[in-house]
Amino acid sequence: MAARIMMTVVVLSSIAGLVWAQNGVAVKDGNNKAATLESLKWLAGRWEGDVEGDITEEHWTEPGGGMLLGMNRSVFRSGKASFEFLRIAETPNGITYFASPSGKAATPFILKDASEGHVVFENKENDFPQRIIYRRQKDSLNARIEGVIKGKEESMEWTWKLLP
Repeated sequence: MAARIMMTVVVLSSIAGLVWAQNGVAVKDGNNKAATLESLKWLAGRWEGDVEGDITEEHWTEPGGGMLLGMNRSVFRSGKASFEFLRIAETPNGITYFASPSGKAATPFILKDASEGHVVFENKENDFPQRIIYRRQKDSLNARIEGVIKGKEESMEWTWKLLP
């Protein structure tokens, strides 16, 4: 079930990214002017979680050159896998999170809120997800995606441990 939902998210995000790339949709500025890439350095590290044999890992670099780079990979019990390239960058619209599922065109999410160990990115025009939320607590990182699917609020959540 989780693998099926994850694949649905990957496919929907890919389609949304292609539509954005073709239509050149402008993204409005976020609300949080105080946040900087440096203030998001708490994301950096190698994170991994295992839920009933489905292993998910996410890697983030330290801020540098106007961006943080990330990668997410899920390896399912079935032997199938999915991946996503991630980037958080300074743009004219503010700090923006770019998700490229399966290496497809990137979908932008504008930073809406940030505090120490917590950040929210949002793109209300994307089908799903519309919000990406990260929260760090000591050696754990929680990621949550939220949005509407078929008129109903849905979410998915992962918790990872920091690896050496």
